[in-house]
Amino acid sequence: MNAVASAAGYSGPQIHCEHWRNQLELRGRHAAVIGGGAAIARVLPGVTAQARRVTVFQHDPIWILPTPPIPGRLLRELPDDLLGLLPSDSAPPLPGETGPESPRRGLASRITLGIPAAMLRLAATANLRVSVRDSWMRRQLTPDTAIGVRLHSGYYRALTRPNCKLVTWPIARVAPLGIRTVDGVEHRVDCIIYAEDRS
Repeated sequence: MNAVASAAGYSGPQIHCEHWRNQLELRGRHAAVIGGGAAIARVLPGVTAQARRVTVFQHDPIWILPTPPIPGRLLRELPDDLLGLLPSDSAPPLPGETGPESPRRGLASRITLGIPAAMLRLAATANLRVSVRDSWMRRQLTPDTAIGVRLHSGYYRALTRPNCKLVTWPIARVAPLGIRTVDGVEHRVDCIIYAEDRS
């Protein structure tokens, strides 16, 4: 179940968002976050900071590099969420991007101009190892296909918070009280947040 779509059978609140803007009161709640790695990275830090528990149902993991320190004048040229696609010979464009000259890439692509994709991925691998100590979680977060590299400084930190759990089993269905994965486990949650790619 990779499509981001609300489930009519679920009894709790469901919201769709590209960024977390406190659209739902999360204090004391167990929240589920569903989506691809790039979309979840924009939503998860704010959710884990507020919810009692968070279960992340991620498909399509992505490589992450920390956002570099940028002077204020240049910082305004970055995307609002400091998440951008870095140069890669094999990475497809983001949804809504038509090609390599898309303005959405902004400064995030210019600061890495001329850096080979292999070197970027090597740096992203090192960042994953430093940021995520658990070897099994690192394996879950390692892309198994050629994919681009993104800039984000809070994603791994949010995933490794004590109140956050990563689930990579595919979703079988959304039940009235939660989410059932294909391994037969039903994860009961109080609300579902569908993290959406920017259009």
